[in-house]
Amino acid sequence: MRRLATALLPPLALAACTYGDPPSEPAVATSESAHMPTDADHAAILATVQSLFDALASGDGQVLRDIMHPNVVMHSVERAADGTRSSSTSTLDQLVARVEGSEAVLTERMWDPEVRVSGDLAMVWTPYDFYVGDEFSHCGADAFVLARSGESWTVVALSWTRLQPPECQLHPDGPP
Repeated sequence: MRRLATALLPPLALAACTYGDPPSEPAVATSESAHMPTDADHAAILATVQSLFDALASGDGQVLRDIMHPNVVMHSVERAADGTRSSSTSTLDQLVARVEGSEAVLTERMWDPEVRVSGDLAMVWTPYDFYVGDEFSHCGADAFVLARSGESWTVVALSWTRLQPPECQLHPDGPP
């Protein structure tokens, strides 16, 4: 009996995963597709991300607390010039302390963000560059995960790479 069940399981599983005629063409993402945000959601999601960047620049820890979940997961990965890799995690309290304690303006800028939405969950993937005062620090890619709470979006996770050119690009508008 066990052999029969083992023999029948793969075909039954495959049959359960395939149904109907296969699409004749690949699906094309449109503003009406399941994972593309409405114009209003797109604007609200990017406004939340921009608010985070604005809070970095102004040193406003309260804004960070307002737009980020108290248990936000933040993780960065970095590859040094010698090729070694490292990663770090941080908490909202650590971020707020760094931002509020910085004597220099922290400038992070994004461009060409990709926004995806499924119900009340959103993802933003975007290249960025980062300056401490007038000095370039690093660049890379940010990956934000946001959840909708009521009518607003909250950052629940943020991961980013910390790289140096040419592994990443600087903002197309040049330095801030």
